[in-house]
Amino acid sequence: MRFQKDSSPPPYLNRKDQYRMLGLVGMLMLIVISIDFTRKPENWRWFFSIAEEPAEMELKELSLDDLDFRIDEPADGSLPPDTFVVVGDDKPKIDLNQLGLDVQRIPPELLDEVQDKRVGLLRSEQDAMDRVLHRVRALTQKELNEAAVDDIGFRVVFTDAESYRGQLIQIEGTLWRLQKYPFGERDSTEDDLWQAWMFSDDSGNNPWVVFLTEKPEEIEAGEDINRQVSLAGYFFKNYGYATEQGLHIAPMLIAKSFTAQPLAPVVDQKAEDLSLYVFFFLITIVLIFGVMVWYFISSDRKFNKSHLAEIAEERHKLPDDYVSSLSGQEAKDPNKLVMPETTEQK
Repeated sequence: MRFQKDSSPPPYLNRKDQYRMLGLVGMLMLIVISIDFTRKPENWRWFFSIAEEPAEMELKELSLDDLDFRIDEPADGSLPPDTFVVVGDDKPKIDLNQLGLDVQRIPPELLDEVQDKRVGLLRSEQDAMDRVLHRVRALTQKELNEAAVDDIGFRVVFTDAESYRGQLIQIEGTLWRLQKYPFGERDSTEDDLWQAWMFSDDSGNNPWVVFLTEKPEEIEAGEDINRQVSLAGYFFKNYGYATEQGLHIAPMLIAKSFTAQPLAPVVDQKAEDLSLYVFFFLITIVLIFGVMVWYFISSDRKFNKSHLAEIAEERHKLPDDYVSSLSGQEAKDPNKLVMPETTEQK
C-alpha cells in the first residue's frame, strides 16, 4: 500500500503550463501587433527609399494672414514684371565715399529712391541698385558672412521695410529656382545677374527673391532645384512679381552668392540606420521565439519522463477485455431509456 501523495497539481493547474499559456498569448499579441504594423504602407516607405530619389520637402505652414501682399498702383516709370531698363549712356552715379566702412549696413539715405510693393525694378532705383551691387562685388563672401545678422526674418523685413533697408542679413532655406537676369548694358553680359527664388522656414509658402552677382559652380540654373542653401545679402525692397494667382510680393536681397549645403545622403543614411535597427529587432524576435519553442519542447520531454505522465497515460488506457465485454451487452432503444412510459402508452 502506498501512502505517498503526489503533490503536483493537475495539468490544467500546473504553474508551468500557466506560464506556457501566458507565453503563447504574448506571442500571439506580438504577431497581431506586427501584422498591424506591416500592413501600413507608410511604415515601409523609408525602408525602400534607398534607391529612390529624395522626396520633395514640404514647406512649413506659417500663418501670414496679417501681411499685406497687395501691389501699389504703378506710377510713371513702372516696368513690366522681371524687367529692368537702363538709360542709354547714363552711367550710375556712385559716390564711393558715401558707402562708408560699415559692412553690416548701407546708409539708408543712399537708398531713398527705392519703392516697395512695386512690380519689378524701377528706372528710378537704378542708382541705388548699383550702389548695393558695388558694395557686394567689393567684399568677399567670407566678409559678408561674418558681418551678416542672422536674427532678422521674413516677417520683420516685410512689415518694416524702411527700418531694415540696406541691412545685411543671413538667411537659410531651400532654393527652388535659379535663372539668368539681364542687367546693365544691353549689348553686354558681363553685368548680368542671377535671380534666385528660395523659401526659408519662417516664410511659409512665400518666397524670397535674391539677385546674385555670382553663381556657385555646383548648382545649375533651372526649376525645382530643391537644394538647401545659405546666403548673406542686403535687404533692398519688397519686390512685386506676377503669379498665376495675380500680383504678389517677396522680400528682395542683393547678395554675392550663396553657399550650397553638400548633397549628403541624409535619406539613405537614415534608411540604413533604421534598417539596421529592424534587422536586430527581427533577430531578437526570432531568438525569443526560438527560446520559447525550446522551452516548450524541453518541458514536454521532462513531463513525459515524470510520474504524472505515467498516471495520465494509465487513466486513458483501456483494459484489454473492455472492448470484448461490450459485445455481450444487450442493445436497447435510447428512446425507451429516456421516455419508457410514453413509449409503452403508444
